[in-house]
Amino acid sequence: MKLLKYIPFFLIIYVKSYAQYTVSGKVYNESEKPFEYINVSLLQLTDSIPIQITQTNAGGIYQFKTIKPGNYLVQTSFVGYGTALSPVFMVTDNDIDVIDIQAKPDSKSLSEVTVAGKKLFLQQEGDKLVVNVQNSPLSSGATALEVLQRVPGLQVTNDKISMSGKNSVSILIDGRSSQYTDINSVIREIPSNSIERIEVISNPPAKYDAQGGGLINIILKHNSVAGTNGTVSLSGGYGRFDHKEVNAGMNNYYRYTPSLSLNHRRGALNVFGSYSYLHRNIFEINLIKRYYNNRFYDQKNFNPSSYGYHSYRAGVDYYLDSTNTIGLLVTGFNRSGNGNFENSSTNYNQSSGEVVESLSSRNQQSNINNTIEANLNWRHQFKTPGKSLNVDLNTAHYLLTNESTIRVVSQNSGRYTNYQKVDNSINFQNLKVDYTSPINHTIQFEAGAKSSFARITNDLTFLQNEQPDPGRSNRFVYTETINALYINFIAKVKSWDIQAGLRGEQTIANGKTADSVLVNRKYSKPFFNLLATRHLDSNLAVTLHYSRRIDRPTYQQQNPFEFYIDPQTYIKGNPILLPQFTHSGKLSFTYQGLPFLAINYDRTTDVIFQYAPQQRTVTDANGSTRLISYTVADNIAQADVFSTQLNFPITFRRLVSGYGGGMINRQHYRAIYQGELFDRSKWAYTFYTEINVKISNTLSTQLSGHYAGPSLLEFISAGRNSSVNVAVEKRILNNKGKLVLAGNDLFYGNRTIGQIRFQDINVSIKQYSSTRNFRLTFSYSFGNQSVKGERKRKTGSEEENSRVKTTN
Repeated sequence: MKLLKYIPFFLIIYVKSYAQYTVSGKVYNESEKPFEYINVSLLQLTDSIPIQITQTNAGGIYQFKTIKPGNYLVQTSFVGYGTALSPVFMVTDNDIDVIDIQAKPDSKSLSEVTVAGKKLFLQQEGDKLVVNVQNSPLSSGATALEVLQRVPGLQVTNDKISMSGKNSVSILIDGRSSQYTDINSVIREIPSNSIERIEVISNPPAKYDAQGGGLINIILKHNSVAGTNGTVSLSGGYGRFDHKEVNAGMNNYYRYTPSLSLNHRRGALNVFGSYSYLHRNIFEINLIKRYYNNRFYDQKNFNPSSYGYHSYRAGVDYYLDSTNTIGLLVTGFNRSGNGNFENSSTNYNQSSGEVVESLSSRNQQSNINNTIEANLNWRHQFKTPGKSLNVDLNTAHYLLTNESTIRVVSQNSGRYTNYQKVDNSINFQNLKVDYTSPINHTIQFEAGAKSSFARITNDLTFLQNEQPDPGRSNRFVYTETINALYINFIAKVKSWDIQAGLRGEQTIANGKTADSVLVNRKYSKPFFNLLATRHLDSNLAVTLHYSRRIDRPTYQQQNPFEFYIDPQTYIKGNPILLPQFTHSGKLSFTYQGLPFLAINYDRTTDVIFQYAPQQRTVTDANGSTRLISYTVADNIAQADVFSTQLNFPITFRRLVSGYGGGMINRQHYRAIYQGELFDRSKWAYTFYTEINVKISNTLSTQLSGHYAGPSLLEFISAGRNSSVNVAVEKRILNNKGKLVLAGNDLFYGNRTIGQIRFQDINVSIKQYSSTRNFRLTFSYSFGNQSVKGERKRKTGSEEENSRVKTTN
């Protein structure tokens, strides 16, 4: 195999003896704006054979590395545009800046264009892995969470997303996501038909907030053409399940998702917008077995629910002149839903098998989540190429309401009713300034500042048998201010790419109830980032990376009051939580621009366990006792995580394409918890693949799957899980429309089975939900499809991570 000759590089970094240089340049569209993500090829003059192929970034800039001396030219290609060529240039003994290229629309109609660039599914771009999912049939009609399950290096367990080798993950949408919204709910419900690509950044640079061990940036689709154009789609889904384990029989589950996006550009004005709606009914089943003092508690939770989810986005860009652009963007999410959760629990004497107590409850729950954000954006492009100033002002308001009535029937305690209502009102503002300037043709300087403020009011009302319970009710007000400054240097020296950054952040947090201050914290910390890439030749590169990151506790984790899920289970906050800090190092190899091998090591101190388990017995008024289990967020451990990931391409002629790979990681937790040493470690492995088969010019199929072995999730020793997905796509109506039939988790193996064994805690858990489903999607693109449209932009709340997790 051709790849075998590169194996020695993985043992000893071998430095080539001949000189190699970098060729870079910029591509503009017909409006003299940077042309984003256009295909660019470097050709040898002698035979016009492509030496390397790449795409421009968001600034229209491309780059070819490790180029030998010789005569070359650059060629561009994109759907609806004619081929553009640079003048011939010579590489001798210096890096080369190519004269700017302008790409213009082809005079042919779109249906006549036969030469088009196609994005690779996986691309390594500097410090991030880019997963291009917009043309993936398996994404049609799915949710964002279902898409993330297929991303190499990510795992989704109980709706919790983890990244290989990381203790925490921050999720952004379009480079932004207020840290105070419930981003987990958003990705569970946002239709994935609106996703263009996903960026996975394991060691984020200094320009990003220091929050989170790794970043996942979900980039939504934007119209890439102007005039008047748009896309309309309709998707429906179905699943059928037998709930015999909870005595609920057979049930059907449905979803449907209409969506529409529009874009209109004329002259200096560009107006755009999109809307989608998801209606879905789902379920979750939790089977819990607890053993304590010769008692066996058999608990069954059946949680069906339904909801409607509206998402909308509208904005305008106005090009004042060739160097200044202002924009206004409004986005919103509105969710409302209800559930009718059923719980049954039987308490047995283990010795005799006698039933000590039986208990059943029904939790009628309704929740509302309304979010609206507005962003005002100004960008100034200096006449010096690559020099720019970007200013963002962002404001957001969130209103989350969760109301539940828990009716309990107990063999020993009779009937009683618990009622709880949580109102969260969140107001958030920030201002962000970013400046970029080249120092010379090999070094770029970046600097910026950011200040954000949030005020969160949490009202919890608790009643038992219609009588207020002041011990379980509270009003918790939390404010947080984060100020940040950063500098970042990006240098290119022969075959080396180097990036070094420093970020300083100040945090001021206060939390109080009516009569006491529970959180009063102020601290400033520096965060470092260093990346060095050595291009060994035109195919192979090796990268070393180091970063220091922080995870601040969420305000809900610091809220000390109890939120009940059922009569025997609740969640409790911890006001004395500290932030956790992570040192991360990574060694990675890429082959032909694709991720090949990565080795990562992280050490985290003051690790926040989200669900540190505790239990206690309570005595009812009639003298009977029962076991109550609850979880508390706590700093309890030091964690060492080692991981390695291998990816490889799968190709066969032009008919089959895709990738495969695997991850192996070892998690080691060491802590003193409840007065006893908790020292656990576990090797875990995951294998995954995705294969695309082109049957004809209009018919294709896609297959993906993963298999994960046993793993360690904080205190939970979890078993294996798996998933197999398949989709068939048919293009119709002159390739402007398409039909997709997709099936998710065909063998229903995506579930969690685990156990907790620590001190007197002995719990077995089985959890699964409506992951298996079938979806049919129709989409159609209409209008002018030949002129560049809406600009990509990041707003002032970019890089914020989700730090609120509501119980829905």
